[in-house]
Amino acid sequence: MRYFVLMLTFSLSAYSQENFTLYFDTDKYVLNENQNEIFNNFLKKKDIKVNKVSGFCDFRASNAYNYQLGLNRANHILNLLPIADKSSITVVSKGEEFKQKADLSLNRKVEIEYELNLPIVETIPTKKIEILPEPVSNVQVIDKYPTPLQKKIISSKVGDKILLNNLNFYVRTAEFYPESIPFLEDLYEVLEKNPNIKIEIQGHICCTPGRDEEEFSLRRCIAVYDFLVDYGISPDRMTYVGFDATQPLFPIPEKNEEERKANRRVEIMILEK
Repeated sequence: MRYFVLMLTFSLSAYSQENFTLYFDTDKYVLNENQNEIFNNFLKKKDIKVNKVSGFCDFRASNAYNYQLGLNRANHILNLLPIADKSSITVVSKGEEFKQKADLSLNRKVEIEYELNLPIVETIPTKKIEILPEPVSNVQVIDKYPTPLQKKIISSKVGDKILLNNLNFYVRTAEFYPESIPFLEDLYEVLEKNPNIKIEIQGHICCTPGRDEEEFSLRRCIAVYDFLVDYGISPDRMTYVGFDATQPLFPIPEKNEEERKANRRVEIMILEK
């Protein structure tokens, strides 16, 4: 006969130190539409206490200009916080005075340091009550790899190439669009959960036949590599190579933007699993 123990519960609370990051377009201190939606979702959190708002910039422009831009970003976010008394919140500008990431879009940001109120439940057993087992069909299964990219990597074989088709860069740069960050985090998560996987990051460009003297395909590979290293993936698990426009999927010159987009790509090749 199966039983469970009936408990009496007593709730306490504790605060967990957390950080939340928002990203800005170049030379802007107002959030774009996508980041504003992310911020609005953050504001739905309950029982939080904001302690500090810090503004950051990439290294371009003068130090004084970047300090003021970082401060403008921090104050803009502070003003949007729906908090009546903000006197206890520290506002700082780091400007460009911090360890800069290779992907400049990750340096244009505001970090919110806050405390999250977490309930702590203590239980005291009182008595046993008979229960019946529930059908196995009621058990909820959590998908360990919920995104299409993660599923492709997990099902891949050594030598397979996987297109990072949601990874986009500003034209003629190695800077990610902010919207690309979640897909890079997908890649990080599957690598973090599978330490035996080793990859080669491969970059390609469109439009200009042959070699590219500015090496944008290589620089974009390095940006992906640096992102993963910054997140904690060992450099020993990754290599990178830029192919410029030497391996197009469609003949150059391309006929339309769809063909140019297909040629302008970053892929990963599975080296070990």
